[in-house]
Amino acid sequence: MTLIGSNLAIFTFVLVFLFPRYASNQLNGVLFQVTLTTTLLAIFLFGISGVYYLEVVGMAKTGIARKRVLVQRGDSLFVVSLLLGTAMPALILFTLGITVVAVIATGLWVLYAGFIIQQGRKLRVG
Repeated sequence: MTLIGSNLAIFTFVLVFLFPRYASNQLNGVLFQVTLTTTLLAIFLFGISGVYYLEVVGMAKTGIARKRVLVQRGDSLFVVSLLLGTAMPALILFTLGITVVAVIATGLWVLYAGFIIQQGRKLRVG
């Protein structure tokens, strides 16, 4: 679960290096909390999606219909986790007040989200 580990590293970084600035009111408190919440959601949604995939692979007696449902749930949670995880750089940059770079990161995130949606539609059709 490398994605979970990466998100844990980001969460730890944000807490260790930004919390002192948050505590002394040098950061936007709302953005700081949104960033932490986004990181937590990404961590746990990656984990839950992994459990769905594990059940599909690990349970031979699970029927085809049930496996399809599990894969769909796993896919959905995985995509949401990716979107949350890739939003973190912009959130951190906005929290630090580095607005120009944060806007660029947000633009890249919007392009990425559009790409994921487009690819998802292609995969469902095919």
